[in-house]
Amino acid sequence: MMINFSKMRFLVVDDFSEFRSSIRGILGLLAVQKIDTAANGEDVLELCRRNRYDVILHDYNLGDGVSGQQVLERLHAEKLLSPHCIFIMVTAENTQAMVLAAIECEPDDYLSKPFSKVALQTRLERLVRRKQVLAPVLSALERGDCQQVLQACQTIEEQDSRHAVLCQRYKAEALRQLGRHGELEQLLEQQARSRPASWNLQMLAGLWLEQNRQERLGPLLDAGMRQFPLMPELHDIRATQAAHANDLAVMVQSLQQAVALSPNTVRRQIALARYAWLAGQPDVAAHALRQCWEIGRHSIAFDAELLWQLASILLAGNKGRAADEAQNWLKILEQSDMQTPVLQPATALLRLAQQHIRGRAVDAGQLHDVADELRTRLPGYAAMTLLQLGDWLQQLDQRPAALECWQHCAQRHSAVTGVPEQLAARLPDYDIRAMQQPVRQGREAVALQLTGQPEQAAGLFAHALQQAPALIGLNMAAARLYAAQAATDHDGQARTLLQACLQRIGQLSPLEPEAREFSRMTNPLEVRPW
Repeated sequence: MMINFSKMRFLVVDDFSEFRSSIRGILGLLAVQKIDTAANGEDVLELCRRNRYDVILHDYNLGDGVSGQQVLERLHAEKLLSPHCIFIMVTAENTQAMVLAAIECEPDDYLSKPFSKVALQTRLERLVRRKQVLAPVLSALERGDCQQVLQACQTIEEQDSRHAVLCQRYKAEALRQLGRHGELEQLLEQQARSRPASWNLQMLAGLWLEQNRQERLGPLLDAGMRQFPLMPELHDIRATQAAHANDLAVMVQSLQQAVALSPNTVRRQIALARYAWLAGQPDVAAHALRQCWEIGRHSIAFDAELLWQLASILLAGNKGRAADEAQNWLKILEQSDMQTPVLQPATALLRLAQQHIRGRAVDAGQLHDVADELRTRLPGYAAMTLLQLGDWLQQLDQRPAALECWQHCAQRHSAVTGVPEQLAARLPDYDIRAMQQPVRQGREAVALQLTGQPEQAAGLFAHALQQAPALIGLNMAAARLYAAQAATDHDGQARTLLQACLQRIGQLSPLEPEAREFSRMTNPLEVRPW
């Protein structure tokens, strides 16, 4: 049966007007009547806020450093795409970096330029038919009804077993959301054996990682990397596995391998910069931070704090070209659109440090004011920034303020691999072993939760939080458990414990891996899906 495109609404996105006109012409031949166009990412977001599209054809490279990957990330973050919408990434490039980046942000498909009417029509018809089959599942997903997602999948499979393969990922995600981890593991193992794919291998590896099933995780990752050598996500998981083993060298190596495969994913570059610096590899960290600017300054993952870290690393190197480069990054950082109340005193401190390095006198009153302002902003900085701030304050003879930075880092970030060793070198009374116990208990609690023992997990979380009440990672892990329990909690205790975790965290740097999740948990007015 032919697909009727006449009632569907299309959005065509490309920075070249000739290509937009060309696609409009092809769509006209397919009887499409409702066609909007956009030349940049901001227009796309605005149009998607106002309209519900059936199909979006989006160019990968919009110029000026903006990519379709970054626009799609923002559409997902703002929940502007209905699950029923078909998103096709269109590109004239076929490099590995582009293709893997496109796949990682999970469009429905991607199409290489140039393409004919027949090629586009064939691709569209296949995708539309798939969405039609999955319509009951997608509608349940749109409502956030995970139980109904499972029921819709079962109905589709009973009606035609050939469509079962289309439902498996939706079933797995619904089981994960419902906390039915035993059923999830069974489904994922069956899928990984019979139809191995990137999604089921990643999800199963992630589950076993959190369940601390190391004896099974290692062989799975090895097999997955042999079968799918171009899957950077498996290297990400291996990096996290190394983090649990406190093996910073393997962690950095795994992240470098992932970046080599897919360098255009900004969150991965941020992670590489963080852990390379903690491992004593500032040159690797600086390169990753430069990449964050070059390929990701329009990404939702980017924050100007990254430029501060880069300028700080270069200034600390204090070598000819590095010092000049640090000056350039500071100029960019001082632009009005980059400055925030959190970054202003940190940037001012780097300027004072720069004066000191050049042998110029530093105004004592200004330095005192900057140090005082920094003390009020400490919760808004990432671990790497706190360590560097303390180093600069100490170099400027502000030892008490430096100690406050490092102590604050110890209280909140001691669960981050590599941070305890950095703190031990700066704080004479810092006890690495004392902080290792609550971190280990937190991981054990997560494993208990994911093996169907939520009550035991809650008890272990409570004990760990008594020892380290300000640890960000520990509080976020406990908050996930309490959020799951709050759904069926009648006396409000789980909700109270959840709020206590979020209040102890208080504020996060946008660079923290948990920042977006924390924002969703603390914002009751989160934008809802279509």
